[in-house]
Amino acid sequence: MGSQRNQSMEIINSRKTSKLAMKLFASFFKSLAIFLILVSGGMKAQTLLPISIESDLAERNEKTRVTVYKGNVLITQGNLSIKADFVTITENAEQISKIQCAGSPASFEQLDVMSVKPVLIGSANDVEYLLQEQQINLSQNASLSSNGALITGDSINYDLKNEIWKAGGTENSQKRIRLFIPPKSVKSQNLIP
Repeated sequence: MGSQRNQSMEIINSRKTSKLAMKLFASFFKSLAIFLILVSGGMKAQTLLPISIESDLAERNEKTRVTVYKGNVLITQGNLSIKADFVTITENAEQISKIQCAGSPASFEQLDVMSVKPVLIGSANDVEYLLQEQQINLSQNASLSSNGALITGDSINYDLKNEIWKAGGTENSQKRIRLFIPPKSVKSQNLIP
């Protein structure tokens, strides 16, 4: 009789654990969806605003339509700012097509218009922003955070248009990707009493 009761208790505990795991799994994807909406929504609107660039030095080749900025580079467009040591901007047909940033690290930050607090922060040794493709590529020690959620890896590519991200580690698997969702996200979903 005691053995059957122990087995029944184990089954009940197993079911409770499975239900909690399913709730946590669902919460993870809800948090991830919110994270991706924040990334894509604000970045798409930025492409319609003028770009301001400050640096210690600038050099432009009119034939190739490439401008290089060096030293304490600050790029702003609306509520988006990019800081880097070195930036190359490539143009085609009278518009910017690519912004390539390098630094230790290069970083970008998008502020919430109402609260003036960061809603999206990213950094990497190399940051590439392809304006026409609406794609951001972070490589070498890449990180992207929003509302306490953080993803890190050797590279993070984000397709703004299709709202798809892909993170990767190094080829030799010494550095894997890591996704961190703070407990606050789980608690706000009423999964933890």
